[in-house]
Amino acid sequence: MNNTKVLITVLWGLFLLVSLPGCESDDIEAVDFAPEAVDFVYESPSVIHYVVGEEISFINKSIVEGQWHWDFGDGSTSTERDPVHKYSEPGTYTVILSVNEGEFVVSKKLMISDIVPVVSYSSEDSVIVYQQSEVKFDVLLENPEDKEVSYKWNFPSGAFGEGIDENGVSTLAEPTATFGTIGSQNVTLTITLGDKTLAPKSVNVKVHYDKPAKTLYYAVKDGNIMAKKLVGPEVDPSINGAFDLGYRSGKHPLTMDFVGDLLYVFDAGTRTGYVAEYQTAGDGEIFVVSHDGSRRESVVENFGGDTFLDFYYGFVDEEEGNIYWADRREGIFKTSIDTRNRKFSLDEFDYFVRNSWLGYYGKGISWGATNGPIAKVNDIFWWAKNSTSSGLYRFVEGDINPEATPDQEPAAGSLLNSYKIRGMAIDEVNGHIYVAEQNYKMILQFDMEGTLIAAVDRPRTDDGEGGEAESLFVTGMDIDVDENGDGYLYWAYRNNPGEEPASGIKRFKLNDPAAEAEYFIEGVQAYGVAVDSSLR
Repeated sequence: MNNTKVLITVLWGLFLLVSLPGCESDDIEAVDFAPEAVDFVYESPSVIHYVVGEEISFINKSIVEGQWHWDFGDGSTSTERDPVHKYSEPGTYTVILSVNEGEFVVSKKLMISDIVPVVSYSSEDSVIVYQQSEVKFDVLLENPEDKEVSYKWNFPSGAFGEGIDENGVSTLAEPTATFGTIGSQNVTLTITLGDKTLAPKSVNVKVHYDKPAKTLYYAVKDGNIMAKKLVGPEVDPSINGAFDLGYRSGKHPLTMDFVGDLLYVFDAGTRTGYVAEYQTAGDGEIFVVSHDGSRRESVVENFGGDTFLDFYYGFVDEEEGNIYWADRREGIFKTSIDTRNRKFSLDEFDYFVRNSWLGYYGKGISWGATNGPIAKVNDIFWWAKNSTSSGLYRFVEGDINPEATPDQEPAAGSLLNSYKIRGMAIDEVNGHIYVAEQNYKMILQFDMEGTLIAAVDRPRTDDGEGGEAESLFVTGMDIDVDENGDGYLYWAYRNNPGEEPASGIKRFKLNDPAAEAEYFIEGVQAYGVAVDSSLR
C-alpha cells in the first residue's frame, strides 16, 4: 500500500489494526495478544504468607491506561493505580482489578492467614531431665500493626521457675522452666494481641528420668503410640508420666515387638472380623518407630487389598533377621527385617506356612481357624488359634510341608486345645506360658507343657469388641524378666469407658506365688504392648 500510515493500538485481549486514509481497506482486523495488558501483583514484608493486619502492596502491571477500580473481596475498594490494603479477618479473597468501568478485568486469589504464634524451646542439656534441666521458651509472633501483646503460659503440675506461680502460670514473654515430672510435658501459650485473643498454641517437651531405665510402649486405641519408663519403687508413681511418640497407633495394632532400636507395630486394620466385601477392604500396615519417636517407617502395607490378609499378629526374630506375621485365618508370612515401603501382594510375599501345611490340619486346625499370636522359642514356632479351632500348635521349620497329612503331626505337639487364645507371652526363664483366653475372659498361667497353674486375672468384660466369635479381649502381652526370673508380665486391657474393671495397662509380678494383678497405668484403652529392655 502506498503512503499508508498504520496506527497500532494495544488494548485488553486485542491488537486493533486501523487503516488511515490512503489505505487499500478500511477493515479492522482483530488479533489475540499477550494477556499482560491488564495485570497486577501483590507483595508485603512477609516472606512466606500474608496475615491479618499486614499492609499488602498491590502493584499495577497493566499496559493499558484508564480509570482503575480495585475490589479487594472484603467489601473494600480503591481507585488508586497502586493501592495498599490490609485485611482484618483471615480467609481466601478474590481481588479484582477492572479498567474503564469493566472494559478490561483481571482477578486473582489471595489467602490471608490468621496470626499464629510459633513456640520453641531450648536447653543447654542435650537430654532434658526432670527436676534438673532448665528449659527456655521463645515465641515468634507476627505483629504487623504493632499492637500491645500479653502472654499467658500454662505449665503442667510440678513445673517451676522464675515467674511461674503455684498454678503453673507465667506471664513472661520468654519464661524458663524446670519440670518436676517425667514424660511428655504439654505447655500451652495463649496470646492476647490488642483486644483479640489468639488461638492457644501448645508444645510438648520430652522430659526424661535421671537414671537409665527400661521402657514400656503401648498402642492407644484411637490415639498415639505412648511410652512409659519402668522405674523403680523409689520414684513416686505420680511423677512418672508417659511419653507421646507423636505417631498414630493405627486402627487395630493388636501386637507390637521391640527389637534393637525399633518398635515394630502390627496393625490389623479397621476390620478384624468377618466381612462380606473383603477383597478391597484392607488397610493394615506393619511399621516401625524409633525408640525416641524421632522417625517412623513403613515396612509393608495392604491399603485397598484383601482385608483378610492384613497384619493381625507378629513378632521379630532378630537373630535370624526376619519379621513374621499372621493374617486373619490362613497362615503366617515372613520378610526380611530390612524390608521397607512395600505394597503387600501374594506375588511378592508368599506364605511361610499355611493351615494345611502342617500335620495338624484336620487334627485340631480346620479351615477358617482364626489366627492368634505367634512366637518362637529356640527353634520352635508357637502358633495360637481361636474361633473354629483353638489351642497352641508348635512346629519347627522342617515340619512345613504343602503335602502334609494328619498322620504327620510335628514332634513338638500341640497344647491348650480347649482354650481360644487372643494374647500370649512366654516366660522362658521361669518356664511359664501366659495367655489371654477369649471365652472366659481371663489371663491364665501354664507351665511349658500346658498344665494350668493359676488364673492371674479375671477382668471379664462384655464389651464385645470383635463380636462373640472373634472377641478381641486382650491381644497385646509382653514379658520383662531378668536372669533371676524377676520382673513383670504386662498386658493391655480394654473395657467400656466408665465401666468396671477400668481399662488400663495391667501387670503381674513374676516368680512370686503371692502376686496379684495390678494396674501400671489406669484408665487407658490400648491394644499392643512391648518392652524395651535396654537401659536408656
